[in-house]
Amino acid sequence: GEAEESQQSLNDLFVILGIAAVGIYFLLILLFNSIWQPLLVMMAIPFGMIGVIIGFSVHDEALGFLGMIGVIGLAGVVVNDSLVLVAHVNELRKRHPAQSLRQLVAQGTANRLRAVVLTTVSTVAGLLPLAYGIGGTDPYMGPMALALGWGLLFATPLTLLLIPSLYLVGEDVRRLFRRRSVPA
Repeated sequence: GEAEESQQSLNDLFVILGIAAVGIYFLLILLFNSIWQPLLVMMAIPFGMIGVIIGFSVHDEALGFLGMIGVIGLAGVVVNDSLVLVAHVNELRKRHPAQSLRQLVAQGTANRLRAVVLTTVSTVAGLLPLAYGIGGTDPYMGPMALALGWGLLFATPLTLLLIPSLYLVGEDVRRLFRRRSVPA
């Protein structure tokens, strides 16, 4: 009865999440004119899932339908954070083509650090009362806030550290393939 219906809703949500991820990926391909950079941007989503899993484990909660709704919101925020970083580095590369890529990635990350961190801190601070029932509990919104808050706490530092590093690795791999494809 009701348990089967809940399971079906959760399964449908996973399908919708997959469709949304593919749609976002193709939109990012159009934005970046690249196949690699959209993958880089979307790599932040698993970083957030680490936080969600830890958060729900710490609180001994099951990740249900409402928590998954929070994960969808989390995916949007972490994709936006990594999108801002990658797009800014790309812009710096266009403006300063003679500067080393490593310097541009470091500068781009430093330029966007404050905006990304302040967005995360303000979002998590706003979610804390809801997630922990300060001022009253809400059984519907609590799991969403818990997923979004814990996911952001883990995804933001990982995004700021790993996305720039992976950007550099991706560019090295791209250069390597370019060298191999050019006849000697």
